Amino acid sequence: MPSAFSFPKEVRLRRRSEFLRVQDKGHKITADCLLCLVLPNGRADGVTRLGLTVSTKVGPSVVRNRIRRRLRELFRVRKATLPKGLDMVFIARSSAATADFARLSKAYERCERELEKKFKAS
Repeated sequence: MPSAFSFPKEVRLRRRSEFLRVQDKGHKITADCLLCLVLPNGRADGVTRLGLTVSTKVGPSVVRNRIRRRLRELFRVRKATLPKGLDMVFIARSSAATADFARLSKAYERCERELEKKFKAS
């Protein structure tokens, strides 16, 4: 039985084409050390999906993986509060390398608020 707080494949963007579609056509939201690109996905099941991009310019693999883990955790715990039926790509800026969890959390919350304004929760 899947947990409400799990992070299964169905809620991830996994293909390059999915990332490029969101990056080309999506709405841009900037928040401190994060850039969020969002596009309605038009799926019948109304699932909001997440993709993460953390470039090698951000830092070594240890730092990049830590940022990815923290962003996945923020999404996993708060996905119930997000508007339904969106594809989101979070791009970590180089300043994310020195950001602690509280700063990442604050940037994520800012993106969340902007999403609520742009896409009313259904």
